Amino acid sequence: MRLLSSKPRICIIGGGFAGLNAAKQFKASDYEVTLIDPKPYVEWLPNIHEIISGVKSGNELRLDRRRVVARLGHRFEQAKVVDINAAAVTLENGNQVPFDACIVSTGGVINHFGVAGAAEHALGMKSVADCQRIAKKLKMASLGQKTIRVAVVGGGIEGVEALGEALRTYRNKPQFEFYLVDNHRKMLSGCAGNLDAQIKKRVRPFNVGFELGHAVSQVHKEGVLLDNGKLLNSDVTIWSAGLAPNPLLHSAKLSDSPRHWCEVNDAFQSHHYENVFVIGDAAQTPQPLLKQAFHAIDMGRFAGQNVARFLSGQRLRRFRPSPKPQVVTFGDLDTFMVFDGFSVSSSVLGAAKEAVYNLGLLQLSPPDNPQDFVRSVGWLQKSIRKVYLPAANPLSLVSRLPEMRLLR
Repeated sequence: MRLLSSKPRICIIGGGFAGLNAAKQFKASDYEVTLIDPKPYVEWLPNIHEIISGVKSGNELRLDRRRVVARLGHRFEQAKVVDINAAAVTLENGNQVPFDACIVSTGGVINHFGVAGAAEHALGMKSVADCQRIAKKLKMASLGQKTIRVAVVGGGIEGVEALGEALRTYRNKPQFEFYLVDNHRKMLSGCAGNLDAQIKKRVRPFNVGFELGHAVSQVHKEGVLLDNGKLLNSDVTIWSAGLAPNPLLHSAKLSDSPRHWCEVNDAFQSHHYENVFVIGDAAQTPQPLLKQAFHAIDMGRFAGQNVARFLSGQRLRRFRPSPKPQVVTFGDLDTFMVFDGFSVSSSVLGAAKEAVYNLGLLQLSPPDNPQDFVRSVGWLQKSIRKVYLPAANPLSLVSRLPEMRLLR
């Protein structure tokens, strides 16, 4: 039994954007916090698609999770959680971590939608390692002269950004052919401004085809079969069709089925346990939110503050998401800043996403020694060389400004 004088125990499951920003809300002097995650690295997922083109490497998108957590004064447990109840989480090795309050931020997993062969023959892109595999396969294919067909399955943000990065590096290599497949009739159908038409305009000079309005029924080693019976030959199939809930949510009885996210109230409390809060991609909020990093960061901060209120017997606050523009890059061909009701298109805007990346990493792990400082300066220099200077080049700006468009 916990002594009355001891610090409240908080367990955070998942050390991504949501989990880490929740952990930041707790002073180590006031709380005993344990963050659990099976992976050793924090990965800056909004930019992992840039690995495909070589603009980013794996190292500059990863931070040592144990070190990030230790700098907050908390404990990191590299382990897989297999069960959660109202008092403790159970790890894969059988050990239990007791808590007074728990924050679940497990994120999602690749959703293959039950498509036969997708898991075996398509390459997902949910991690640095996933995108490194894609980059390696494309690079190896580019060394030969035979025709290489690349199929991207998914016309949402992830799929569009993947296609853009592949085109950045390989669009002028004559042996490459590209396809994008989606069951919606338009790419980025959830974004304002008919971005579908703008993307198609950008790729007209290149060998790019679209199969929209058709779902994938099977994936083979040699290609993709659509629901209309059409077979698309593919040497490299990139699967970016969406997320599915982490299986832990259902196995721990936090969701009603394996296909459902965890329903929470507007304070992020689970409907099953009042001392379990669920945030980030794992949460199904009363007001549906895009499963994007900027929401996860806000949810983490807010949930951390609500957990502190819960443990001190205070009234919980209701989360109200703040409106933020969303930046979607299409390689070096275009960038879209998406607002509620309209979008702005210009390749110059790519610098905005790079700035978020630079600032985000510094906030997660500010340099506290010479080695860290040198590493951070190196990353910034690379951003300046590859993104900021090309965007700010006067000749480039003059040529690109007429291309800036307001899309409604």
